[in-house]
Amino acid sequence: MRFVLSVIFLFSLAACATASKFTIEDRLNELGLSRGQASCVADELDDRLNDRELRDFARFTDQITAPDRPSDLIRSLERISDEKIARAVAQSGVSCVFAR
Repeated sequence: MRFVLSVIFLFSLAACATASKFTIEDRLNELGLSRGQASCVADELDDRLNDRELRDFARFTDQITAPDRPSDLIRSLERISDEKIARAVAQSGVSCVFAR
């Protein structure tokens, strides 16, 4: 029984991380990134951040309004208070720009 509960718990954690990743991808696409760029950044963030950080960033993206200019999105992202998340977002963005 304990094994079954452990497996269910692990699948629940994985589902939360996956949901956060897709939330981030959808939000970045809504905020002006192409579907490919948004997917790339979400994949990179999934590799760079733990589940809690990924959920925190997904919640953060819900607070951002659609920008009029790309520079507005960058200014919004500069408000990320967690240094590790901010660094991961910057690194992922740069990585995805050069990957495409």
